[in-house]
Amino acid sequence: MTTRRPLIPVVLAAGAALAPAAAAQSPPPTLSWDRACYTEHQQMVFSGTGYTPGGAVELRFTRAGSSIGAFETTADAAGGLADFVMADEEQVLSDAEERERVGASAGDQTRADQGVQPAESTLTTFTFTRWMGFSPARYVPGRKAPVEIFGWAFAEGRPAYFLFRRGRRTVASVNLGTIAGPCGDLTARAKVPRKLRAGTYKVWLSTDPRRPSERSTWRWAKVTKKAAAAAAATAPRRMHRA
Repeated sequence: MTTRRPLIPVVLAAGAALAPAAAAQSPPPTLSWDRACYTEHQQMVFSGTGYTPGGAVELRFTRAGSSIGAFETTADAAGGLADFVMADEEQVLSDAEERERVGASAGDQTRADQGVQPAESTLTTFTFTRWMGFSPARYVPGRKAPVEIFGWAFAEGRPAYFLFRRGRRTVASVNLGTIAGPCGDLTARAKVPRKLRAGTYKVWLSTDPRRPSERSTWRWAKVTKKAAAAAAATAPRRMHRA
């Protein structure tokens, strides 16, 4: 559970969302998101119009028609929304899922209580993704190795680097290219610097060319001069998150 503006797990009673429908008196309220894809602990920024000025608004989040959470906010003096919510992976995705679509709508509680319709925005959707990194366990200087960044939505459009580190020192840094959106993915073949000596390194996927970034992934790996010894361990494996 996040500590600021979290997505709150809820159980909604069937048929309890709105009061009996009355004739539509105004356009439905709106709800929109600043991105098409988010990951955990990332601000999911939303905006909206057409709500009761100063009134309570409840956002409801669903997956495949089932409720997964809610978030309460308040409309401004003009009836607009401008806020954000955050969520953990476990609140949105099952253990076997990496990336899924989420539906969201916002209900005007004042309208609902008074039976004034429409009180609910139309359903909006976005993608929620895990963020991960993958790299091999062995490397040969001068050869290329496959690496992958997956779901770094928080770093879309930023350059990515593959770091070879010993202790607190970056021995070599390889520019992998740009993390592409909307969910922040990048598959690359990193050319292992020839200057690396054989031995054990801590390798990182980072958005900083000199050190691990705030969100980064790592694993222990070996650099070897023997291509045959490295061939059996070149498949990328999931890295640890910093």
